[in-house]
This record gives sequence, structure tokens and C-alpha cells, in this order.
Amino acid sequence: MNTRVALTLCLLGASGCEVVPADDIDAGAMSLIVDAAPDRGVARDTPRAPDAPVPDRPGTAPDVPPPPDAAPPTDLGAARDAGLPRDVGVAFDAGVPRDVGVDAPISIDIPACIYEAVFRDSTGEPRNAAGQVRHCWPGEARCFCDRDNDCYAEAGYVPRCTPGVADAGTPRVDVGTPRDVGSPIDVGTPRDVPVVVDVTRDTGTIPADDPVVYTGTLPTRTGRSAATIRVNGNARDVTVYVPASRGAAPPLLLLFHGTNGSGAGVFDESDAQAVANANGAIVLAPSSRYRSSGDWDHRTEETYWETYPNGSPTANEDLVLTRALIVEARRAYGVDAGRVYALGHSNGAFFATLVASALADRIAAYATSSGGLNRCASTWSCSFEGSGSTCATLRTRPGWCACSGAEKPVALRTDGRMPPGYLAHGTRDPLVSVQYTCELEARMAAVGAVTQTALRDGDGHVLPSDFVSAAWRFLGPRRR
Repeated sequence: MNTRVALTLCLLGASGCEVVPADDIDAGAMSLIVDAAPDRGVARDTPRAPDAPVPDRPGTAPDVPPPPDAAPPTDLGAARDAGLPRDVGVAFDAGVPRDVGVDAPISIDIPACIYEAVFRDSTGEPRNAAGQVRHCWPGEARCFCDRDNDCYAEAGYVPRCTPGVADAGTPRVDVGTPRDVGSPIDVGTPRDVPVVVDVTRDTGTIPADDPVVYTGTLPTRTGRSAATIRVNGNARDVTVYVPASRGAAPPLLLLFHGTNGSGAGVFDESDAQAVANANGAIVLAPSSRYRSSGDWDHRTEETYWETYPNGSPTANEDLVLTRALIVEARRAYGVDAGRVYALGHSNGAFFATLVASALADRIAAYATSSGGLNRCASTWSCSFEGSGSTCATLRTRPGWCACSGAEKPVALRTDGRMPPGYLAHGTRDPLVSVQYTCELEARMAAVGAVTQTALRDGDGHVLPSDFVSAAWRFLGPRRR
């Protein structure tokens, strides 16, 4: 006689138990039914005793035919769900091969709460053995993980258990032993830590559901306007430009001003409006915060963008603002998520570099004016100026600074995902040495990233009137 085995596969997610859709698997002498009753509720919390026989599984009960008039059960929710407790801390990719039978049950251990060990890299980031960032643990509330499974703790995140320590018990799931096949059941690619599958991040797509928290909206009317976006409880001003020529999925330009500047000021000083009109691009130019103390780029308190050493997308408020602007621009204008660009001048150029590295899964390319990569103690530590049109030439001039400290504004990505960069600088800049742009050019080449460097021989610390249009020729064709 044929034996029918009821098997329910339950994938754990943030909202509980999600049942795999019904399917029939014909194994010749038996029929394996994966059945999802439409009226099932959430998985029950009462686990089955480990050694209890599974109803209807071959070998655990006599093959007694049912009475002739017996109707099949219509709600097997309790029986089906009893073998797998909720909230075990993992998502289990159990793929059952078709056209195979099941001879006898086997058990696979699923760690309930084991966090992997991490180490601090040269920049202080906690990383696992695979090099992934671990500020929090995948699958838990308030833990944001990008497409490379780098995970960042958001406000309110609380770990479920101590990293590296298992909690009470290890559940076991009976998945069956395949018959007449040469390979075991496909249980998916092993993962280093407990995770919950999120298709928007596991499939390598650009995250469309960034959980960044903000309030406020961007205006959709054509032309220039002002908006306020509130992050971390702070109101942030944004100058907005929406061209009449924008299409259904326009590109987005994020424009960052220099020290003591504003979004309105850098928009006025640049040719961003002309580029937006010619290419149907949205321009967002936010304003930075007043900072009560100096940093490596400032001697004392001023209004500037926060960079090194805080490069966290969740702890750096200016990066949180940038994330919020991208999300809100997608909502308000339907911007193309593969064509988001960061541009900046001076301190804004340093910040644009940080944005490109820290938010590489959102930025297609970036452009800097009078910025670069600083390995000196401070921006004013090096006062090199020179004459020449290439960095190779400038390196031969007297006065080249010998700096070998930490990379500022950020340690560039080394995972092959550093976005391409357009780097512009005047060779006689007395405030931000052109050496910093040459250092950025060299470091980008070292990590395998594409650059185009435009040096203005003899020019100083100015934002060229054609900076955005010159940068656009490099940025525009590039997609994330």
C-alpha cells in the first residue's frame, strides 16, 4: 500500500512561521505531501518531545488502513508545527529533492543562539573570520545587514544572547534520509551565524527597505524648494531641486558643502541646476551640523560634516541623514536606486568619500573637489603645493609630505565594492593640500577602484563653476 507522510517545512522569520506552499512529490511507492492548510495560524510554541515518534512516519506505527468512510483531517496545524519551536534564531533553507523516497528519519542540529567570534581590524571595526562587519547579529530586531551581510546595530538593538555562547538547548529537526540518490538532502549553503532570510538583501539587489528612521517629506513640485528632514530628533535643512524634465526613474545627486557652508550655498555656487535640467536629475543639497569641537579637519568648533573616526552608517548622524535622503528620494521621486551619486567640495568632499565607502551598496560613483585621503595627523599638517598636471609629476616636487597614519576621512573598502571616483583639485591649494587627492588616487588604485583625476595647475581652494558638469561626464554613465 502507499504510505502518505505529512511534512510541513516552516521557515522562521521576523513575524513567526511561514509555511512552504503545498506541493506533491511522487516517489513511486509513496507520496510525500508538503501541505499548507489555508486556515493555519502561527506556529505553536509547544515543542515535541525529542524521542517521540512522528505520526504517520514509516516505521513508527503499524500500517493499519483507515476505516472506509474516514475523512482525512482538515486541520493538522498542531501536529505539523509541534516538531519545530519558534524563535530558534535561524532560517533553515531545507530544500527537499524531488522524486526521492524517505526510508528513515535523521536529525540535523540547528544552533539556537550561537554568535561567532569577531576581531577588531586596523580601523577598529569588529569583523568575523570571513571579514564581514558584525556590530550586531543577523536576524535580530534592529540589526541592519547590507547585501554583503555586513551588519550594523540600530538604535534600540539588544543582543539575544552573549556572543559566542549557546543558549539553552539545541533543537533538532527531522528532515528524512534520501533513498536511491547519491547526494544528501540539500540544506542550503552553511551560514556563519544565525540569520533570517531577507530576499532584498540575500539576492544581491540594492536594499529597497533600508530601515532608517526619519520624519519629514521632500516636496514633489518642480523647481527649487527647501525641506526639513528630522533624524535622531534633529531637524536638518535640505535644498531640493526637481527639474521639469525628470523621468519616471531619475538619477539622484547628493551635493555636500564645505566647512561653515550650507546646502543652499553650494547649490548656488555650483552648476548643479544646469546639470539637473539637462539630465533630468534630482539634486538634494543638505546642510551639516554645528560641531562643538574640532576634529582632524578642523582646529575648533565649526559647522561641518562628521567623518573619521565615526564611519558607522547607524551611529554617524550625517550618514543616517544621507540614508534617509536616499530612501525619501526613492519614495518621493522614484529615483533610480542604481544611479545615486555623492559629490562634495572641501569638507564636503571628504564626506562624499566617506559616503561612497560606508554606503557603497547605495552609491554608484562619487566626485570630490579639494578633498582627498589624509594620512597626516590633521588637514593642516601638510602644506604641500606644487606645479604639474598629474600626481606622478607632483610627487617629484620638493615639499611632498611623508605621512603614514590612519586613513581619513575613512579607510577605503577593500572588498572590491569601492565606487568609482572623480577627483578634482587645484595644485596650489593652501587649505587642503593637493597631496591628499593624490593619496586618494593611489589608494583607490590599490583597492581596485576606478578614478579620474583632474588637477588644475596653479589653482587654489575653489569650487570650479563647472565642477558638477565635469564630474557628471564621469558619473552619469555609471550604475551601481
